Amino acid sequence: MSKRLPPLNALKVFEVAARRLNFTRAAEELHVTNAAVSHQIKLLEDFLGLDLFQRSNNVLKLTEAGERYLPRIREGFKIFQQATDALLNDNNVLLRVGVPPSFGSKWLVPRLYRFLNRHPQVRVEIVSEVDRSYRDCDISIDFRRTQFADFRIEPFIVTEVFPVCSPAIAKTLQTPADLSKQTLLHEVSAMNDPDYPSWQSWFSTLGVNDKEVRKGPLFTLALMALQAAIDGQGVALGQALLVEYDIAAGRLVRPFDVQTPLRLDYYLIYAADMKENAAFQAFHQWLVSEARTR
Repeated sequence: MSKRLPPLNALKVFEVAARRLNFTRAAEELHVTNAAVSHQIKLLEDFLGLDLFQRSNNVLKLTEAGERYLPRIREGFKIFQQATDALLNDNNVLLRVGVPPSFGSKWLVPRLYRFLNRHPQVRVEIVSEVDRSYRDCDISIDFRRTQFADFRIEPFIVTEVFPVCSPAIAKTLQTPADLSKQTLLHEVSAMNDPDYPSWQSWFSTLGVNDKEVRKGPLFTLALMALQAAIDGQGVALGQALLVEYDIAAGRLVRPFDVQTPLRLDYYLIYAADMKENAAFQAFHQWLVSEARTR
């Protein structure tokens, strides 16, 4: 048996390409060209004498050999990372936290100082563009429940969803029927994801299903829809967790005293072996505590 090791760079390219299942996206993540990705994969396949990928109907898939190889390669890179962390001084511990931009800005960041005061040895990096494989972060917060065999999906926090608007617009609203005279502000996620609260789902909870509610501007971030509402441009659907400070400050108003079952669930998503990481343990415990005392 050969004792030679495959090129480390080729292994890294393989791990990224296998996670993305797309050479173009792998090249973007690695900041190299498509040709460089293809070259490294061929280099590794030639070294192994095995095909690791196959293309079928323009869809990239792992071969059986690739499926068997990938978990061990990931395990190897984790061991490298753990060995490196063990050599670093405690003051250099870095924890990458993935979070949707609006949730991060309105809920996580305003509280983050409390964690940092308790754990000054942990440097926290907040990542707002979360890779849906969740492998680029030590822990992620998301409303999606994508399942991976080696990841934990843990219920974290639930938030009520209701209409919000500026104080000036609120004066014109007596009942939900008055919304027909206002511009409704939409989030793109609500239009594309059936599990994300939308104006249509809010009206449905009131037993109203015949309203034309898809008109109005679209925003990719809740932050932008809420800012438009603050500026008096229309009425947005606000998550209670994201609008509490703006309501307390008088920038936003909840115009209707109408209770509906419309909710959005957030989850903590992390690799199963992160439980062994002391920085992760501290941050996880702090998050759970914050959710209970909010």
